[in-house]
Amino acid sequence: MRKKIYLFLISALMCSAALKADEVAHSETEASAKENDIPVEEEVAPAEKLATEPAEEPSVETVVEVSESELIEMVGYLTAQSGGVPMLKLDDPGVAAFAVGLLEGLTSEKKLEDISQESIEEAFGQAQARAEAIEAEAEEIPEISADASQIIGFVMAVQSGLIQLGFGPVEAPMIKKGFVEGANMTEADPAVQAKLPAFQEFMQKRVIAAQTKAAAEAEAIAAEEIAAGEMFFEELAADADVQKSESGLYYKIIEPGADEKPTLEDLALVHYKGTLIDGTQFDSSYDRGQPAEFPLNGVVAGFGEGLTKIGAGGKIILYIPSELGYGNSPRPGGPIKPGDTLIFECELIEVNP
Repeated sequence: MRKKIYLFLISALMCSAALKADEVAHSETEASAKENDIPVEEEVAPAEKLATEPAEEPSVETVVEVSESELIEMVGYLTAQSGGVPMLKLDDPGVAAFAVGLLEGLTSEKKLEDISQESIEEAFGQAQARAEAIEAEAEEIPEISADASQIIGFVMAVQSGLIQLGFGPVEAPMIKKGFVEGANMTEADPAVQAKLPAFQEFMQKRVIAAQTKAAAEAEAIAAEEIAAGEMFFEELAADADVQKSESGLYYKIIEPGADEKPTLEDLALVHYKGTLIDGTQFDSSYDRGQPAEFPLNGVVAGFGEGLTKIGAGGKIILYIPSELGYGNSPRPGGPIKPGDTLIFECELIEVNP
């Protein structure tokens, strides 16, 4: 059931994700290829067409003029459509409750963390139960409470990326209007289809602006965190037990372990705890109750290198500068910020060549 609930939630994100994918897919392919030294195959136009092939007549596209307010309304319309709201066959009060939650997500300072996980799962569970009953043509169709509907609408607003794309209180009433229309539309609307080219262009500009803003913010945060890391390492240098490798990794061997050391090609079974220099813990195999196994060349560079300094049974503390950790691109939404220095307390349990 939980998987189905989150499949329903994920569908709410498809509108903005699909638009963004069209914009960045080619650039990401090129970047990935460069990282793996794989050349990108360029499209090559044929030198000439066969003489027997009829000449293609240029197609003429009808340009539909769309106002900005209409485009913003389409954001709400497509959010409802891609979120599967029409399949719930809600009455007017039900749609209104969804829209209230959506509006709250775009206009208030309330955060997703302010709603308990249990409440979110309960809300999406009600929606899933209703959708399944409708699909099965059951005699009794479960209701979705107003509170649950508002929670779902709020989650859709917060998780859809609309806020990151610059939509907020000013646009919220127009988005709400479009959402209500989309929630009640069970068949494709030709008028909406005709506006899609203009809508895609509108959203692509928003995506580019959001990416530029995010990159600038990440760069500023990284500069601050890197400076804090440099001060940390200056103080750390006073510890005679701390060593520094040629790569810039700092480490303190607590117990050397076996004489034979692993290589980066080996699998290592490790217990570890990861913290930031301010003491914030971001990961721990100890808390999960079991060690982790991974290839040493498949983790961040500083972590992999550090574990080659001890043998099985050894213990070590790794002080990893940003450039040997996650750099300026940590996992979005996590506790690790761009430019963060990482500290790992590690216990190498076993090495498997």
